[in-house]
Amino acid sequence: MNQPFVIIVILNWNGIEDTLACLDSIIKLTYPNFHVMVVDNGSTDDSLVRLDMYHPCYPITLLKTGVNLGYAEGNNVGIRYALQKDADFILLLNNDTIVAPDFLDHLTLAAKQNPATGVFGATLFYMDKPDIVWFAGAKWNSQTLTFDYPYKGQKLPEVIDRVTDYACGAALFFRAQVAQSVGLLDARFFLVWEESDWCLRAVRAGYGCMMVPSSYVWHKVGASFESESSPLREYFSYRNRLLWAEKNLSKKDLLHLIKDSFRAFYPKFRATKIENIPYAKSLVWAINEWKITWFSPVLQAKRTGLIDYLFRNFGDCPDSIRELNNR
Repeated sequence: MNQPFVIIVILNWNGIEDTLACLDSIIKLTYPNFHVMVVDNGSTDDSLVRLDMYHPCYPITLLKTGVNLGYAEGNNVGIRYALQKDADFILLLNNDTIVAPDFLDHLTLAAKQNPATGVFGATLFYMDKPDIVWFAGAKWNSQTLTFDYPYKGQKLPEVIDRVTDYACGAALFFRAQVAQSVGLLDARFFLVWEESDWCLRAVRAGYGCMMVPSSYVWHKVGASFESESSPLREYFSYRNRLLWAEKNLSKKDLLHLIKDSFRAFYPKFRATKIENIPYAKSLVWAINEWKITWFSPVLQAKRTGLIDYLFRNFGDCPDSIRELNNR
């Protein structure tokens, strides 16, 4: 066992079917020196019963938080455990992923070949489109004030730029010393934007961040939110983008994003004259269309996200957002 010791942290919250499928793929790993830890984030389904009954060919550790701490703090529980167990490397792996048998070999080899780099990311493909890239690197766009994803939606090219501004949290691999140096994920994010914030902290502390194109993971995109454009996702995206900007951008750029957020919340009112239709009727139609847009669940979630950012309400979302999502 002269290979570096890796602890894999898998966060489960009411997603036992996905978690068991992920564990079944880990059974096939060719890398010899790893330990799996499942952090149950306060599940209310039968996750704990079924995890207690799950007996793979290797031991797993099950930690129970008792409450939903979110992605950030739930994974922090696992990172603290891994540091206590003297792990050389820590892998944060989404429970809704399936991994290639050799994906961990490629990550550890990249770490060996790049000793000055501290953070590594696997290539993520869509689960339902297994040859199409979901994440293979990110580049900050200072003009649009957001990240660009150059390979998303494409087949993986033969040559890929390994340099990335952050590695996706669905398969985030890093040296334990990075967490010891820069600390844990910022729990205020709860979900979304936390891994990019953490990776930037690591880069600023002198640890590089790079992609490992040959390390393959398939991801059931949107499983945490039911949809990538759901009210739940939009709430966290809007609120946390501003928190991220506050931490990592200039005050001028932050103010610009806040102004853009306000503008996005007011749907355009279009009352154009339609041929052979009385103007009064066209006006009524326009008003109804505006009202439908204004009260749409997604727009309500975005407005709440902005308000919660301004009033410093971080962590989990309000119950009203989950109600909008359930609609």
